[in-house]
Amino acid sequence: MTADGRFSVYGKMTAKAGQRDELVARLADLLRLDTPGLEWCSVNATLEDPDTVWITEIWSDKATHDTETRSEAVVAATARLMELVAAPPEGCYGRVAHLHDVHAG
Repeated sequence: MTADGRFSVYGKMTAKAGQRDELVARLADLLRLDTPGLEWCSVNATLEDPDTVWITEIWSDKATHDTETRSEAVVAATARLMELVAAPPEGCYGRVAHLHDVHAG
């Protein structure tokens, strides 16, 4: 799939010691919210660090991302995440340059 204006978010969160599984569970709760424009999300636990989680999101566009991540429900769920985070989240924004669906045949 070629680039088409989709917006991407890459983030790293470091949980407080021993809290990574709970952080992942709360991220999963956040992803269950009805969030228009969020097309795809991957939450990854690293093999090297038992407290680190990487998140990759693909949004339909930046404007939708900005609107949806400021919604009351998402702000509240994000606050619940931050209770478990040992350091400020790190990350960056981008645009989808290429997306390959291995099942698209």
